[in-house]
Amino acid sequence: MDIAGSSCSSSPPDLISPRELKNCEVCGKQGHGNHFGAITCRACAAFFRRFGLTSNFHHKKDEKRCGNAINGSFDCKMCRLQKCIDIGMTSHSEISKIAFSVGGVFPDFQFLRDSFHRKNHLMVTKIPPVNLINHLKQIENKFKSMSTFTGRPNLIIYCAPSEKSQKTIIDVQFLLEKASNVLMNGAETPILAANSLEKLSFGFQYLRKKPDISKAKVITKVGRDQTFELWQSDVLKVSKWLTYFDEFQELPHQQKMDMLKGIWIIWSRLEKLATIAMTRREKICEENQVFLDIDDCQVVFEMGSLEIDLSWCSKYTFEQLKFFGKPKVEIIDEMIRTMMNLQPSDVELTYMLCQLCLHHVGRRYQGEILEVTDRLQGILADNLHEYYSNRMGVQNYSRRIANMMKINNWVRQGIQQRRAKVELINIFDVFYVEYSDPEMFVDF
Repeated sequence: MDIAGSSCSSSPPDLISPRELKNCEVCGKQGHGNHFGAITCRACAAFFRRFGLTSNFHHKKDEKRCGNAINGSFDCKMCRLQKCIDIGMTSHSEISKIAFSVGGVFPDFQFLRDSFHRKNHLMVTKIPPVNLINHLKQIENKFKSMSTFTGRPNLIIYCAPSEKSQKTIIDVQFLLEKASNVLMNGAETPILAANSLEKLSFGFQYLRKKPDISKAKVITKVGRDQTFELWQSDVLKVSKWLTYFDEFQELPHQQKMDMLKGIWIIWSRLEKLATIAMTRREKICEENQVFLDIDDCQVVFEMGSLEIDLSWCSKYTFEQLKFFGKPKVEIIDEMIRTMMNLQPSDVELTYMLCQLCLHHVGRRYQGEILEVTDRLQGILADNLHEYYSNRMGVQNYSRRIANMMKINNWVRQGIQQRRAKVELINIFDVFYVEYSDPEMFVDF
């Protein structure tokens, strides 16, 4: 397990890039991804999520032959719904069959998928038959979204392989929607600061809780649920942190989302490395322990005894996957020791996070995003100089900058080395998962 990376997964063998997506199987427009078992656009996915279990639609024509989509649009909701069903779209096929067979009306089945919109999300327009209620309760208990070790529902949906595909789909649509809302709503707590770097630093402090080993939950095994909780925590934490970056918030929303997808993994690796170094330096945990801050929960585990279950994403065990390469323990230890000796202030650590992420995402996307990241790095570099000169009264800080960049380069090299192993991983078909948004997982 890559401790600094906080994840035991990797990129799937066959990623679907936006250019390779097929047209929507419902309406024929540009496809967005795999939704409910079929390649669809966002509009058709949203339509099926809202009306997938509805049975009170009627054809607009008496002949019940309204036809297929014309120029990507349906004139009849019943035809559109029937098309969704014909191509195999389903929330869970068993629920869909029951609802249609007994005439129950559930205009929205997001209670199985979307955990962050409304607490009382399930609304029934008429009282369904008792046998439908009983069946739905049984199936919901069987297929409900995973509960995590923090006791909260997950925004990442795990879809088992269908007969059409041997791949497992990991749907991050709702997580991205949540992150998008965070960026649009802005900072949770208003902060006044001298410049952008210090404002980001205050925001970083606000998002981090004081470590308390007495309240931390000890975990001995990491599997699918724990991995998803880590991903969810990391994406939302980075999203909230970026709301304190004024210049970033001024960018077009889609550009911000693209940058977030390229930032969250590398950001979380450095942030977790800093947390491990800080807790060890302050004797909060032992040398062989790892302390992590995950949303409202703090966890700790032993390095040598942690069981890692990859059965949800690979036919190989964690021990077998070491053949394909694993992080060198001595390098991780050296990174932790260097971070412990450096003892970066919150402003310095914030600059390290910004420099690492902006450099990485700029080189990854090139074009306009590279121009944006270069401009933002220039602003933050000036802010750091102001911090050293005016706040700290230090003129010669080149050695500290060199040590900060040394750590950043280690993290960056880890990403590059991991990419070099992807070809070997693909040859052996190591992982059998696909992601609804592959761009988020390129750097695993």
